Amino acid sequence: MHRTPANQSLRIGFLLPADVAVGNRANGVVRQARMQAAALRARGHEVLLLQSWDWQDPAQLDVLHVFVGGPALLDIERTHGVGSRGILVLSPIIDSNQPFLAYRSAAIAGSLGSRLLTVPGVLRRQALASDLVVCRSRHEVLRVTSGLGIAPERTALVLNGADAPQPLPAEQGTELRRRLGLPEAFVLHVSAFTQPRKNVRRLVEAAARLGYPLVIAGNAEPGAVLEDLRRREGPGLRLLGFVDATTKALLYASCRVFCLPSLHEGTGLAALEAGAYGCNVVITRNGGAPDYFGDDADYVNPFDQSDIEKTLERAWIRAPGHALRERLRNELTWERSALVLERAYREALIRKTTAAGPVQ
Repeated sequence: MHRTPANQSLRIGFLLPADVAVGNRANGVVRQARMQAAALRARGHEVLLLQSWDWQDPAQLDVLHVFVGGPALLDIERTHGVGSRGILVLSPIIDSNQPFLAYRSAAIAGSLGSRLLTVPGVLRRQALASDLVVCRSRHEVLRVTSGLGIAPERTALVLNGADAPQPLPAEQGTELRRRLGLPEAFVLHVSAFTQPRKNVRRLVEAAARLGYPLVIAGNAEPGAVLEDLRRREGPGLRLLGFVDATTKALLYASCRVFCLPSLHEGTGLAALEAGAYGCNVVITRNGGAPDYFGDDADYVNPFDQSDIEKTLERAWIRAPGHALRERLRNELTWERSALVLERAYREALIRKTTAAGPVQ
């Protein structure tokens, strides 16, 4: 069943670690997988969202696409043994600023045996056993090739998409600000904001020094970061917590600047969503963001407090532009993401079929 011509639909299984079911309900990887699955279905493919309660025979799948990987899916590579005609695809989701040499050393050491278990080591074993490794950015491609030691021809760069903005009457934004007590102009941050990687404390400090109202929304876990933010909450800092899709869209449409100064971002999906509404975007320079925002965003060194402040000020005083919105509308859609992903699947299937030789 796996000799698939260019116009034949594929049977694809998407697999995520089980812990995302009780984790961050706005998880970016889950969002990516759901949107790519929907776009692949729109192209005529069957996409199964696999979970542990329903057994699936991997021999009946053209593609088993594993997201995240690592210890949470330890030994998943064993599902595709010798003679399997389908392909195993890995999207490793690597959010790391670790130097490439150190990362590669950890990958090699951790893949030598079961006694020394490292995340890079597990990922390396999984990637080496996969027929295709899908990366979200050129940075992640380099991490996979230089860090995990995967041959470049077995990788594919598949950019994520950006949701099209909802049509929102201006009066809805006015009503939102009235209901939530928000100022006319504000900086917005949306993320799992208590994660240290999101670097929210530096953003809060920058906005306070500049005198810019800051609104933070998203998932929050109990702990020192949340306690610190709650102590600082007041007219200049609003913590909204998790918001529904409509409220989030209204926040995007109403903010002056969206700022995501993370220590590392694979994509920055929330920043893409905000950019689709036309606001100015400030985002970390670390990770994959440059592939998505090009010259249409302001980049910051997330470890440099002064740089965050200066960049935020520059974005605040600049009039909103439309270049990023047009870039997202024309170049970064989930439909295009699915098309590139489908092509990568088919090329990997051809490579594997050719290597295996004719069916006996």
